[in-house]
Amino acid sequence: MSETPTPASASRGPWAWWGVVAATLLVGAFCGGVLGAGSQVGPGTTEQAQGADVGEAGPTYWVWAATQLEVIPTPVPGAVSAAVAAPTLLPTASTSYRIDAATAGNTSIRWEFTEQTTAPKSTELELRFTAGLSKTAAHITVYFETQPTAPAAALIFYAYWDAGAFAPASLSIETMQVDVLVCTAIGVCP
Repeated sequence: MSETPTPASASRGPWAWWGVVAATLLVGAFCGGVLGAGSQVGPGTTEQAQGADVGEAGPTYWVWAATQLEVIPTPVPGAVSAAVAAPTLLPTASTSYRIDAATAGNTSIRWEFTEQTTAPKSTELELRFTAGLSKTAAHITVYFETQPTAPAAALIFYAYWDAGAFAPASLSIETMQVDVLVCTAIGVCP
């Protein structure tokens, strides 16, 4: 014998189901909004983790160690070569470079890379930077060449990207990708 629902349970059934659906959609929207949100990088703090918005690819001897919101230093660092046939030769000491035109004091994104002692000799590296910001995006490719002798100790190299006159509080990194590709010969890159 089937049971006939009472008016109270009959009216609660459809509303309860719609309540579950609405709650599920609300939680899903909240989680999606949180997972898709950009990263805030503040002055002096370092982004070391890699979330959904940050990615890298590269050889084990050239490591993307950190990213910071900084200002372009004075004096302005030298530029990295954008010409595949004329890469910038890495020095035997840690140093800084800029990957675009820069003005001292402007807000910048600073990438920190560590060259390990296992770096091969006289090898060209192609670095592809993609930074999607809340107000603009940058796609920059530059070229480094490792020393003809392996480094005696790990070296740190900084790459500055001038973000212009953005106020640090208004700059959000929506996406960030760094690809480091090993070229087959000087001037022969992917």
